[in-house]
Amino acid sequence: MKETTSRCIRTIFMTMAACLCLSRPAKAEVQADTIQTTVPALKNVYANDFTIGCLLSYRHIGFPGDIPVVGQSPVIAPNGGKLIQFHMNCMSPGNNMKPQYTVDLSASAAAYNTVSAAGKDSADTHPVIRFNGDIIAQLNWAERQGFTFRGHTLVWHSQTPGTGFFRNGYASTGARLTKEKMTERMENYIKNVIRIIHEGWPGMLSAIDVVNEAVNENGTDRTSDSEWYATFGDNSYLMKAFELARKYTVQYGETQMKLYYNDYNTHSASKADGIVRILTPIFQAGYLDGIGMQEHDGNASPTAEQWIATYNKFYPICSEMAVTELDVTTGSGSPTASVLAQQANQYGQLFKCFVERSYLSGRGKIINVSKDGLNDQYTFKTNQASSLWDANNQCKPAFYAVADIGIHYNALDSLISLADTLHQADYTPGSWSPFAAALTSAKTAMRQNYSASVSAADALRGAYENLESAVDGLVKTVSNVCTTGETGPHAFSLGQNYPNPFNPVTRIEYSVPKAGRVSLKVYNAGGQEVAVLYDGTQQAGSHAATFDGRGLASGVYYYRLNSVDVTITKKSALMK
Repeated sequence: MKETTSRCIRTIFMTMAACLCLSRPAKAEVQADTIQTTVPALKNVYANDFTIGCLLSYRHIGFPGDIPVVGQSPVIAPNGGKLIQFHMNCMSPGNNMKPQYTVDLSASAAAYNTVSAAGKDSADTHPVIRFNGDIIAQLNWAERQGFTFRGHTLVWHSQTPGTGFFRNGYASTGARLTKEKMTERMENYIKNVIRIIHEGWPGMLSAIDVVNEAVNENGTDRTSDSEWYATFGDNSYLMKAFELARKYTVQYGETQMKLYYNDYNTHSASKADGIVRILTPIFQAGYLDGIGMQEHDGNASPTAEQWIATYNKFYPICSEMAVTELDVTTGSGSPTASVLAQQANQYGQLFKCFVERSYLSGRGKIINVSKDGLNDQYTFKTNQASSLWDANNQCKPAFYAVADIGIHYNALDSLISLADTLHQADYTPGSWSPFAAALTSAKTAMRQNYSASVSAADALRGAYENLESAVDGLVKTVSNVCTTGETGPHAFSLGQNYPNPFNPVTRIEYSVPKAGRVSLKVYNAGGQEVAVLYDGTQQAGSHAATFDGRGLASGVYYYRLNSVDVTITKKSALMK
């Protein structure tokens, strides 16, 4: 008996696609910078890959109704806060956590100058550390949104609190401190930054950039313009900074705060080699967790191959990686449609690199991707149309490419996994041949690197649609439903749900070799039962159940087939 492969597979998968619809909303008469909420939220698209964040200042994201903090700047882009709230779940500060803003040099000098001679030695190694109103307001805002936060940065050659931070009495005219005294000053500085974070926002920071930009473009140590290097006389300040950061994150119970080295132009081969050189001993000592890659990129640079080469160099010397300041500059404040299309392709090929190496999916080590700035107006790369959103917070072609990559890469990955479980002998030759060709093509699309001139988003979407059509067109030669006179399954089996990840519906197939009592139940990550798909006496044969996750939160769920003879459990992921 012949039958067409179940059409409900296609229906279920298209339910997920519809929930993450990429249709461009029609024009409407709205406030100029009102955000679009009919597009996919990036934090949902990439929920099973990495967190999505931004690096910017409080005044770009605050709401008029926020609880005021003494000394904070006025809010200038309240709808920017709505944009970040809709699309993101992580944040980094623009400037206000850098040493120039956390070390109160004047107060430190005053404390040194007013203390007795007996106390000067201690005062000289205990700088006054304070958070200003803007960083406090931003941390409070992120906490209210349920965001994680990336700290930036502790030790840097730039935006330090003047040469006085490295000299006796905190005065620019003072004698340069010895390496030993500067180590004491560094320790108390790092200790108090972490203490303030712990006391005000315990458990909220997922990472902190301990050292920033310590390597030149040619891979050598940054020396001539680094007060840290000049004071220590070598690059031993790097290891010491990480050692101290580890010491105080452990002491204050902030061990979820991963310790990062961060740098720009990491796709440069010579710079990447220099970073590997300085970080290898720090990682081997157990102090380094992650490497941050500041992707201030061009409309055609880096290539996928360049980015992947650096990722592969970093892979052995860290536990995780993050893209910390991503933008793609067009070189113009008013780019043409063709330039915007090229930008979309560049963003797309980069996100394809990111998602196929994502941490949460288990494919790699990319745990966070953070955009630089808010939109084309509020950004480090001004007048270069570098963002996913224009100055009015409207989605650009690059946004749709980024969202499309996340949706169709994961959808195609799940579909290929399903396709790989099918057996040629079960289907007619006429339906298997186009299916096999579509599967080969889909795997090629997944493995291929793309560029600024070739759209990864279009290729993945096309590969998914072709394979979906081919799966839908498969025709079975024999029914797998057990009927009188036919041989049924010989053992209990529980298939992987499809689609996976799913939103909000998925299909689970299982086999029962003999009639008896069977249950199929779903549990959350805490072990609590959330759904009963079947519980009763069931005849031998192949069966299927539908799990509807509507009303449940995104996350990992376990489904369990249980009988007198066997218990089988498998994992699934609900992505909303």
